[in-house]
Amino acid sequence: MDRNIIKNKVIENIKNCYDAEQSILVNVGLHHLTEGQIRYAAGELVEHILQNIFDTINSFLNGDKIISKVGSSDYLKKEIEYKDKKYINNTIQVDRHVWYKNKRIAFIENKTYLDTCYYDRALADFKKICQALLQERKNPLEFLFIVFAGQKAGKDNTLLTYEAEFWHETKQLMHKSEGIEPKTIYFLKGTRNSSKPLYKIKHLLDLENIKIFVDMILDKIESL
Repeated sequence: MDRNIIKNKVIENIKNCYDAEQSILVNVGLHHLTEGQIRYAAGELVEHILQNIFDTINSFLNGDKIISKVGSSDYLKKEIEYKDKKYINNTIQVDRHVWYKNKRIAFIENKTYLDTCYYDRALADFKKICQALLQERKNPLEFLFIVFAGQKAGKDNTLLTYEAEFWHETKQLMHKSEGIEPKTIYFLKGTRNSSKPLYKIKHLLDLENIKIFVDMILDKIESL
């Protein structure tokens, strides 16, 4: 596979997808609908951008394709012992579970804007997934843990503190010399500005970050 050709096609398709999705979002905002409806439409924009990337990569793959499942259709489970009883949590998931060759390769949480609260919650869910994988005798280090977001909405220091805590917690959880480094991809340039929301302002795509994301996925599928 020629990665440059793939990445150039991804960029071309993403530009078209973003134009279409942002127009839909603007239309929602113009009709003065509820804040919940605007948030939902913004979330759909992120979902469709992500799926467009996978669809474009798949167009270059012969045979096996990347399958991006909605998390609620692909639960993990883990057993918990408490007061001499065994309990099962069988609804562990995040927004997207990515498969290739009948194997999960990545877990992705989608956010329109990533603030510290959402990041802390995403990492908590990733930790549950790590625990479930370990009970299945799988090595969590073999998977990608990614937050795919429109724009940053939190302070760098706080976000990095949560990332560091996750690295140390997963290191102890796995009894390894290293922990899991979660990846964060912002596909739009700039930091969130409440006076310039996505339904009012068309922000520039961060093409370099999108290329980094494509490389991460290609690295993973080429390793199988």
